[in-house]
Amino acid sequence: MADGQATQAFAATFVDELARCGLEAVCVAPGSRSAPLAMAFARHPGIRVWMHLDERSASFFALGLARSAGRPVALLCTSGTAAAEFHPAVIEAHHSRVPLLVLTADRPPELRDVGANQAIEQGRLYGPAVRWFFDPGVPDLEPDAPLRWRRLAARALAEAAGDPEGPVHLNLPLREPLTPAPGQVPAAVPAAGPPARVRRPAAPPAEETVRDLAALLGAARRPLVVAGELRGGAALRDPLDALLERLDAPLLAEPTSQLRRRRATGLVEAADALLRDAAWAGAHRPDLVLRLGAPPTSKAIDRLVADAPTVVVDGEGWRDPGQRAAELVRGDPALLLGALAERLPGRTAAAGWRDAWDAAGATAAAALTAALQSPPLHEGHAVRALAAALPEEAQVVIGSSMPIRDADTFWPAAAPGQRFLANRGASGIDGLVSTGLGAAAGAPGVPTVVLLGDLSLYHDMNGLWAARRHGLRAVVVVLDNDGGGIFSFLPQAEHADVFEELFGTPLGLRLEDVARLYGLPFHEAREAAALPATLRAALAEDGVSLVRVPFDRAGSVAGHRACWAAVASALRAGAAT
Repeated sequence: MADGQATQAFAATFVDELARCGLEAVCVAPGSRSAPLAMAFARHPGIRVWMHLDERSASFFALGLARSAGRPVALLCTSGTAAAEFHPAVIEAHHSRVPLLVLTADRPPELRDVGANQAIEQGRLYGPAVRWFFDPGVPDLEPDAPLRWRRLAARALAEAAGDPEGPVHLNLPLREPLTPAPGQVPAAVPAAGPPARVRRPAAPPAEETVRDLAALLGAARRPLVVAGELRGGAALRDPLDALLERLDAPLLAEPTSQLRRRRATGLVEAADALLRDAAWAGAHRPDLVLRLGAPPTSKAIDRLVADAPTVVVDGEGWRDPGQRAAELVRGDPALLLGALAERLPGRTAAAGWRDAWDAAGATAAAALTAALQSPPLHEGHAVRALAAALPEEAQVVIGSSMPIRDADTFWPAAAPGQRFLANRGASGIDGLVSTGLGAAAGAPGVPTVVLLGDLSLYHDMNGLWAARRHGLRAVVVVLDNDGGGIFSFLPQAEHADVFEELFGTPLGLRLEDVARLYGLPFHEAREAAALPATLRAALAEDGVSLVRVPFDRAGSVAGHRACWAAVASALRAGAAT
C-alpha cells in the first residue's frame, strides 16, 4: 500500500509543480507503467493533454508544438521500446535547440535484468542528445520527498529552457499499484512556497533580475552572505566589497572561495568554530542567505542556513544539495554583484547585526589561537603554522576529507596573493598528489603547497614520480594520523569491534622511506613548536620536498573538541559581560 501511495503522490505532486513552473502542454502515448503520470496530467486544469497512438508521432508533434510556442512541451510514454521511439525527435530537438521534457516511465529496479516484460535499459537512452538526464529512483514516502519531487520538476524545465534550449530526459521507475481505487483522485502534496526560480543573467544583468534581487536583499533584516568554492573568485572581491559596503551582512567565506582575505568587508573570522556553539548559532539565524558558488564545506554553516530563504549565484551549474534555494542565478556573479551594489540604498539590515558577528568572530578566533598553544598536536596546529609560514604570493592545494575541513576551520584571513585549490567536484582522496604537482606546473615561480592526509598520499604515491621528472617545485605536507582520521569524528567510531579494521585502516607507512624512494628531501615536525622552522626549511628547498606532521587520531579528536569548547566558553564569557 505504501508503494501505491508514494506512486500516486509523486505523480500528482510532480505534475502540479510542472504546471506551477510554466508547463502548459504534454503529448501522451498510451501505456500502463505511465498511467499514474498520464492520469495526473489529464486531471490537472493547467496542462493540456495531446493524445497520440504512436510514440514517434507524439514526439515529433511535441517538437513542432514546442518550436512554435517557444516554450517547453512534455512527452510521456510507458516503459520498453516505446521510449526508443522518441529518439529521432530527441536528436532533432538537440540539434535544433528545441525545449522538450521527455518523461519515460520505467520498471522498478527489481524488475530489471530478470526477464520481466517490457523492461529494457532506459538509463541515458538518448546519449549526448539531451541537456540533462536523471533517474530519481522509485518514489518513497520520506518526509522530504514532496520537496524533492517539486525540485526535480523545476530543474527539469529550467534545464530544457537552456542555455541553450534542448531536450531533457527523466527516467521515472514506478511500482504497482499504478492506479488508485476507482473514484479516488490523488492530490498533490501542497507546496511550501513559490516554485524555485532560475535566472540566467545577461551581460549586463537584466533590469528585472537586478530589481528583484535588490528588493529581496533590501527587505532582509538579517541577511548573510556565504561563499563556497569559486573558480575565479578573486574577480568577485571588488564588487562584493562594494555590495557589502551597502548591505549590512556578514560574510562567511571558505578558503577556496578566494574571498577569505585580509581586510575583506564583512568577513567573519573563525566562522566554522563560532557556529559550532549551538546557542550562539540559534540566536543568529539569518532571514535571507546569498550564496556564492558551491555549497559550504562546513556542516555548522550548512545547519545555520538550512531553513533560511536562499538565493544561489553560481556559474558552475545546479548546486543545491539541500534543495532549498528559492532563486538560482546561473552565470558570472561579478557583474550582478556590482549592479546590486549600485541599486541598494545602503545599510539596510537591522542595527548591530553584522557588528554582532564581527565581535563574535574575533572572540572565536582569539579563543582558537589560545587553544592552539596547548597539546596535543593535531591538524589545527599544522594549518595555522602553514598559514603563518606561507609567502604573500602562493597557492595551496588542499586535500579532501579532513584537510579541507581543517583549512576551513583554522585558516585565518589570507593575503590577497594567496590562492586555494581543491578537488571538491567529487571530493575524492585519489589523485591529490598529482593534482597538486600539476598545479605547481601550471604556476611556475609561485610557491605551491599540497596539504593532504596520509591515506591520500598513499592513494597517489606514484604521482611523486613527476616531481623530479619535470623539475617541479612544491612542498607536500602530510597530516599523518596513520589511517582514516575523519572516521574518528563520525558515528562509526562507536563500534570498537570493527572500527580499526574497516575505518581506521592504519597504514604503518614510513614517509621517510617514501621520500627516499622518490629522491625527495624529507622534513618532520613532531611538536607544534617545531612546525614554523620545519615549514620554512621545506619552503626554501629546491624541487619537491615532503613534510610529515605525525599525530594520533585520539589526540586529533581531543584537540579539535578542546578548540570548540574554548570557543563556546569564550562566547559565553563575552555574553555575560
